[in-house]
Amino acid sequence: MKNLIVLDGGMGRELKTMGAPFSQPLWSAQALIESPIHVGLAHDRFINAGAEIIITNAYACVPFHLDSTPYQNDGAKLARIAAKIARNSVDKSGKPVKVAGAIPPAFGSYRPDLFRTKEAKRIFADLYNAQAPFVDLWIAETIASLEELSVIHSVLKEAKCPCHYSFTLSDCNEGPSTLRSGESVFQATQSVIDAGGEAFYLTAQHQK
Repeated sequence: MKNLIVLDGGMGRELKTMGAPFSQPLWSAQALIESPIHVGLAHDRFINAGAEIIITNAYACVPFHLDSTPYQNDGAKLARIAAKIARNSVDKSGKPVKVAGAIPPAFGSYRPDLFRTKEAKRIFADLYNAQAPFVDLWIAETIASLEELSVIHSVLKEAKCPCHYSFTLSDCNEGPSTLRSGESVFQATQSVIDAGGEAFYLTAQHQK
């Protein structure tokens, strides 16, 4: 039997539970801006609970949450801060915990229709370069289409560490499971294999 690896929990939910600054549209980025100590405490709690991988709090460091001008001014800087905080939590813990750099959706979760290839590549590259010095692996989160995967891979192919890919599935309960783009899970799996991905995750989460 292969070893079980424990990832951390949802950063946004943890920050909100802790009473950190948290509101839409900034979401988890608000704590990075106003109270980064809460981000470190959340990582500490996950590590103390047994997490073997913690993910940087960079999910909301994109124009969708920050808005265009604040992203241009501070997006990469905030992603770098998020990665440094995660690395610091691991270093002070003395535990063999790995830090995963986050590559989030560039234009909103669950919305493949909003994806813009050229702009997305610049955003993913910014996030990659900001976090790379502090991470042990990468997790591309909430991928909704094969086009999005392709653009992410065009950036992560430069990485010297493992790359994990997490896809979000359609809410439809009829027929075979598909990505939110309507593309098949088989296609997504094959694409990750072709991209040399180390791990593949599927998540089904109903939109509210």
